[in-house]
Amino acid sequence: MYNQETVITSYLLNVTNLATMTDYYHHHLGLDILEKASKQVILGLAGRPLLILKEQVGQTRQQVAGLYHTAFLVPDQASLGGILRHLLVTNTPLLGGADHGYSQALYLQDPEDNGIEIYWDKPLSDWDVRANGQIIGVTEELDGTRLLELADNRTGLPQNTKLGHIHLQVTDLKANRTFYQHNLGFELKSSMKQADFLAYGLYHHHLAANTWTRAKLTIRSRNQLGLGTYALTVPNLDLVREQLDVNNYPYRNLATKLALTDPNGIELIIS
Repeated sequence: MYNQETVITSYLLNVTNLATMTDYYHHHLGLDILEKASKQVILGLAGRPLLILKEQVGQTRQQVAGLYHTAFLVPDQASLGGILRHLLVTNTPLLGGADHGYSQALYLQDPEDNGIEIYWDKPLSDWDVRANGQIIGVTEELDGTRLLELADNRTGLPQNTKLGHIHLQVTDLKANRTFYQHNLGFELKSSMKQADFLAYGLYHHHLAANTWTRAKLTIRSRNQLGLGTYALTVPNLDLVREQLDVNNYPYRNLATKLALTDPNGIELIIS
């Protein structure tokens, strides 16, 4: 069985309009509001936090490293079809869709231009898994008509939806790859022009990174709009700690977790 276990567990977005963003993720995507305060809202499913929205006053969007998209993984094709129908009924703008060989995906953006992917994984037998461990994807047209024919009666993300992967826009692809491989133990599953796809075990990617933007990105600071923090579960936390020590990479101990900042200025909470 491939490694569909939860690796990316939650993430935090710094936002300018907390009410608008909460409405989008709650009513359009169907996330439950788990906690609500004056400057922060936690949303999730089945009591599991998936997304934290934190309001930042006086911030404007900058050309900095950060989120390309966060990917919500639904359990099957019928669920993805149901989500597509729900998005169409609610007039939620879609950027498009794609068949990647190992998955089918829908793409959209929230009101503050944070990218979102919603996808399901095809059976492992459909994947292009090479002898060297590489897992090769494609980008082909999504059969939306067929997806709607298979759709269930969904009004939001299923309760067993989880975060399947996160895709970053980075300042330096090689530096990013070195950090995630040498410190956190990710394996490079495939690469293409200006993009890497990394994972733990037999999976197409838990983490992707690209330098596709024409703008010169700089390292982000803590409170800038967009992705502030994401939480990551690794196979062996002690081994990660040892590797960070060997490489003299700074981190903080948080009881049973580690906190550190990647080369792009994005904070990781690792358990």
